[in-house]
Amino acid sequence: MYKRLKEIVIALVLILSMGGNLLAQNDEEIQAALAKEYYYDNQIDKAIEIYEDLVKKRFVKEYYDYLLLSYYQIDANNKAERLIKSTIRRFPDNPIFVAELGTHYFEQGSEKKAEREYKKAIERLGQNRNDINHLANYFAMRNNINYVVDTYLKGRELLGDNTLFVYEISFQYSRLGKYDELSNEYLNLIKEAPNRLNQAKVYLGSLYSRDERDKVKENLRQNLLKRLQTEPDNKEYAELYLWHNLQEKDFEMALIQAKSIDRRFDNGSGKTLFETANILSNNKDYTSASEAYEAIIQKGKDNTYYMLAQKGYLTSLYHSFIENQIKSQEKIQELRLSYEEVIEELGVNPNTFEINYQYAYILAYFLDSSQEAVDLLDEIIENRSINRNRKAEAKLLRADIYLMENDIWEASLTYMQVDKDFKSDIIGSEAKFKNAMLSYYNGDFEWANSQFDVLRASTSKLIANDAMKHSLLISDNMDEDSTYNGLYYYAKADFAAFQKK
Repeated sequence: MYKRLKEIVIALVLILSMGGNLLAQNDEEIQAALAKEYYYDNQIDKAIEIYEDLVKKRFVKEYYDYLLLSYYQIDANNKAERLIKSTIRRFPDNPIFVAELGTHYFEQGSEKKAEREYKKAIERLGQNRNDINHLANYFAMRNNINYVVDTYLKGRELLGDNTLFVYEISFQYSRLGKYDELSNEYLNLIKEAPNRLNQAKVYLGSLYSRDERDKVKENLRQNLLKRLQTEPDNKEYAELYLWHNLQEKDFEMALIQAKSIDRRFDNGSGKTLFETANILSNNKDYTSASEAYEAIIQKGKDNTYYMLAQKGYLTSLYHSFIENQIKSQEKIQELRLSYEEVIEELGVNPNTFEINYQYAYILAYFLDSSQEAVDLLDEIIENRSINRNRKAEAKLLRADIYLMENDIWEASLTYMQVDKDFKSDIIGSEAKFKNAMLSYYNGDFEWANSQFDVLRASTSKLIANDAMKHSLLISDNMDEDSTYNGLYYYAKADFAAFQKK
C-alpha cells in the first residue's frame, strides 16, 4: 500500500514539473514574440527590456541578435560592446562572437582594434570544418575578402590538407585581383591530388565564365607554361594546358598539345587525340579535326580507335564540304574516293551507318548518281542488324531522292509508310512534314496547308516552326479568286532549290 502511494506521488510531481516547464516555455515564446513586435514597431526600449531578460535566462542566438540590433538602433554602443564581450566569455570556443566584436570596433572607426579581433577569431578556430566555413561566411557577408582567405588558409593548416577550400579561396583571389595566387591554387591542387584534375577544370570553367577581361585565363596560361618547363613530365599540367586551349578555341594549339600528350603520356594509344578530334569536330573546326582523326588512322588497323577515327575523318570531310559554298568537281571526286575506300574496308553495318548515309546523300545530290544512292540505302534498309530508327532515316533520304527525280508516287508512299510506322515519334512528324512539302511542291496547296496546320503542334520545335512558316506562306498568298498563281511559281522555285538546281 505504502509503495503504491509513493509511486502516485512521484508521478504527480513529474506531471507538475512537466507542466511547469511547458508553462515556462510558452511564457518565453510569448515574451519573444512581444519583443519582436516592439522592435518592428520601433518601440526599441521596450524590446530591449524584454530581450535583456530573455538572454539572461537562456541564450538563444535570435534573442542575442535582436538585442544587439536594438542597442545599435539607439546608439547604445557601450551596451552593445558589453553584450558581445559577455557572450564571448560565455562561449569562448565560438570565433563568430570574437569576429563580431571586431565588426563592432570597425563600425566605431577603430580599424586597428577591429583587425586585432578578426585575427583573434581566426586564431580561435579549431579542427572543425563547420566552424571554419561559418567564420569564412561571416567575413564574406561583410565583404572582408582578405579575412575570408585567411580563414580558409588557417582551416587548411588546422585540418592538415592543402587541397581543401581551393574553389572558395580562388574565388576570393579573383575578387582581389590576385591572379598569380589563384592559378597556383589549381596548379598546386592537381600536383598534390592528380585525381582531382576534372574537378579543377569544373572550378576553373566557372571562373572563366566570369572572366570578362581574360585575367584569370591569361595568368593561368602563363603559370602553366612555366610549370611545364620545370616539370615536363607532369601529365596533369599537360592535360590542363590542352583543356585551356580548347576553352579558348585555340584549336591549332590544342591539336599540337593533343599530339604531344599522345606521344609522351598515352603511349600512342590515340585516346587523347580521339577525344580532342571529337571536340574539334563539334566546334566545326573540321580541318583540325580531320588532321587529328588522320593521325589516329595512320597508327594502323590494330589501334582501338581506328574504325571510329575513320568515321570521324569522313564525317569531318562531309560537313566541311556541305558547309563550303564552293563545291568544285575536284573536291567532290576526292570525297568520293575517300568514302569508297573506307566503305569498301568497313562495309555496311550499324557502326558505319552515318558514313554510308552521308555517301548516299553525296551520290544523289552532288554526283548525279541517284540510282547508286538508292541501291546503297536499300542495302542499309535490308540489313537486319541495323535498328528500325536508322532504317527510317534511310527511307526518308530514299524518298527525298525519289522526289528529287520527280518520282512523286514512290516518294509519297515512302513518306506515308514512315509516318504510319512512327506515329508518336519525331521521325514520323518529319515524314509527315516532308509529305506535306511534296504536296506544296506539286501545287496541291490546300492539302499541304491542312498538314502544316496539324504539324504546328509537333513536339519538334524545328518542324513546328517550319510548318507554321509554310502555312502562313500559303494562307497569305491565296489570290482573291482562291487561286495560287503566284505561289505556284514560288513553289516551283523552292523545288528547284531542293533539287540543288
